[in-house]
Amino acid sequence: MTLEEARKRASSLDLRIRNQVDGLLLHRPYEVLSDIRAYLMRRSDEMSVRNNTWKLLKFRGEANGFWLITLGPSIDKRDSADHFHFDSGARLSFLIVLREENNRARLIAFRYQYQLPDGASPNFLRFDLNQATHENPLTEPLCHLHPGLEDVRLPLSLHTPIEILDRIFFVIDKNIPGIAVLRVQP
Repeated sequence: MTLEEARKRASSLDLRIRNQVDGLLLHRPYEVLSDIRAYLMRRSDEMSVRNNTWKLLKFRGEANGFWLITLGPSIDKRDSADHFHFDSGARLSFLIVLREENNRARLIAFRYQYQLPDGASPNFLRFDLNQATHENPLTEPLCHLHPGLEDVRLPLSLHTPIEILDRIFFVIDKNIPGIAVLRVQP
């Protein structure tokens, strides 16, 4: 096994993911927004922490049929009122880029930042779908997860916006109490 062979395998994986992205059509952009809003409202209703989903979730049209769905800052530098907050103490922000085509939406890119509570390790998980393939897909896969390290990107299979939220709400956040053994000791 060589570095060049690893790069070829990474390129092959990126090509498979790109083909999946190109074949994935979602509902119209405003319907995707509506589905996400309803999802977040339901999750918020199940929590003690109150989140004003109507205020938090933003929707904006761009040139060339692009639509942005955002919640909170696209780069999480610190806690803010613009984040979606969890009972666990975690917070969420995201950016989803869609392009409208023939009354449907094509998923172009996303970035979901799930910031774990203070003292947790890892301190964040970020799910990214890049708009374009990087020149070195071994270090920058098209679809990837940052496991709490900014410069580490692990390949990730393609998920729809709701599927990413499913993993965050029903898998990751539900296991926050279980990560107590990973908490940094003072």
